Amino acid sequence: MFNRKIILGSVAGAVIAASAFAAAHSPVTQRQEAMKAVGGQMRTLGGMAQGKIEYDDFAAISAFEIMRNASATAQPLFASAGDGSEENRALPEIWADGSDFDARMTQMIADLDAAIAAEPADQASFAPLFGAVAGNCKGCHEKYRAPEE
Repeated sequence: MFNRKIILGSVAGAVIAASAFAAAHSPVTQRQEAMKAVGGQMRTLGGMAQGKIEYDDFAAISAFEIMRNASATAQPLFASAGDGSEENRALPEIWADGSDFDARMTQMIADLDAAIAAEPADQASFAPLFGAVAGNCKGCHEKYRAPEE
């Protein structure tokens, strides 16, 4: 019971902090932070997929949940390219072909929802779910994200 209170308090604190962050930052900064959260979780999940990190079902499902929430937060924030004053690796093709980009984000969220619902208990059930999510990331980055300089 005590652990549940700690977890709920932590989640509530994170929601309050996220709301404060969103109110104080531009849509470009907000989407960048959301996508950084996705990337951080991908590193954890990728390590599990490659066997570099021991598979942990709780950690995997939690990572999928964080990625799902961050993706859902980021998706509408791509509606505008911004004013160009902020460093940004998003390519103009996102806005030139917005329906494709939006469909890709929607598919990413759907694949994350499926991964969460599946509750993968072991590496064998996790691998195809991770593969679908990772494929979404790769496909979008190849088409819509500028390489690091």
